[in-house]
Amino acid sequence: MPHPRILEIVRHFRENGLKILLQNPGNARDLLSLSRTKLLDHIDFSRMSVDPTTYVASDYRHLASDLVLRAPFRSRPGKRSSRTIVIYILIEHQSEPDPLMVLRVLEYLVQIWKGQLRAWKRRHRSLKGFRLQPILPLVFYTGTQPWDDLGTLVDLVEMGDLFRDVIPDYRPLFISLPAVAAAEMESSAGYLGWILELVQQREARPEEFANLLSRVVDHLETLPAQERMRWLELLSYLEAMIYHDRERSEHERLKEVVLASVRTDEHRRELQIMRQSMADVHRQEALKEGREEGRREGAVLALRSALLRQLRGRFGKVPKSVERTIAATDDVARLDSWLTRFAKANTLDEVGIESEQ
Repeated sequence: MPHPRILEIVRHFRENGLKILLQNPGNARDLLSLSRTKLLDHIDFSRMSVDPTTYVASDYRHLASDLVLRAPFRSRPGKRSSRTIVIYILIEHQSEPDPLMVLRVLEYLVQIWKGQLRAWKRRHRSLKGFRLQPILPLVFYTGTQPWDDLGTLVDLVEMGDLFRDVIPDYRPLFISLPAVAAAEMESSAGYLGWILELVQQREARPEEFANLLSRVVDHLETLPAQERMRWLELLSYLEAMIYHDRERSEHERLKEVVLASVRTDEHRRELQIMRQSMADVHRQEALKEGREEGRREGAVLALRSALLRQLRGRFGKVPKSVERTIAATDDVARLDSWLTRFAKANTLDEVGIESEQ
C-alpha cells in the first residue's frame, strides 16, 4: 500500500501536489537553493518539521497554497543549534502575476507572528523575554506569464516615495519559474530542479515533453537507496502530471517512457504498484463524480415533473411549447425559479417560462 502522502499527491495534484513534495526536507532545500539565499547553509533541513497551519483564505486556495516549515538555524554552517526559524513558502498557481502579492505575504507573516505571541502568552505570565521568531518568506510562482519582480509596499502606496520611512520595507524571496533557465534547475536545484523543469515545460510539444520526461526519470534513478520514499513521491508527481496536464492520447506512450527509464526490477515493481493505486484513486474519483452527477440528474427530473404537475393542476392543458422548454431545461436553479414564480402566479404567462426563451 503506497504511503498516504503519495495518494495525497494523486488526489490533490493541482492544488497541493507541489506543496506535498516540499514537505520532504531534500525538496525544500532544493527549492530554497533556487532563491540564492545566503541563509541556506545555516538551515538544518535534516531536523525540519511541517506546521499544518494554512494562512491562505479559502477563496484563494484554487490559486495558491502555502507551506509553513520550522527548522533549526545555525549561526555557523555545520554547528548544531536550538534556535528555530520559520520558512513560509507561498506557492502561486495563478497564470498571471499578482500586483498585490507583497501585501498578501505581509498579512500572512503578521498572522504567523501573532500566533507566536499567543503561544507565548499561554505559557508565560508576562512578555518579558519574548522575541518573535524569524520568518524566511518565499513566493514561488509557477504560472506561465513573465513575472520579474514582486515589487515593494512603497510601490503600492500613493506618494510612496514621500512616506518611504514609515512604510514596512521587506523583500520576500522570489522564484518565478518561467524565468529560471533549464541549466540552472538541473545544476543548482538538486532532484527537485529536474521536476520543476518538467513543470515549466508542461505545455511543450509531445515529442519535446517525452524526451525531457525520459531524461528526468533517468536522473531520478540516481537518487540514493535511502531516499526511496522521496523517489516514490517525485515519480508519483510525474505520473499525476501526465494524467492531468497532458492529452489523453499521449498517456500510454508517456507511461512507457517512464517505465523504460526506470533501471531496476525493484523500481519497476514499485512503479506498477503505485500505478495500480493511482488507478484505484482515479476510479474512486470518477465514481464520486458519477454519483454527484446522478443526484443532479435526479433533482432535474424531479423538478421538471413537479413543475408540469403544478402547472396542469392550476392552468389545465399546458402548451406543447412550454412542455418542450421544461423538458429541455437541465438548469436546477432555473427550474426552481419557475416553481417559485408559480406559487404567486395567476396566469401561465406570469411564470415566465416562454418569455425567458
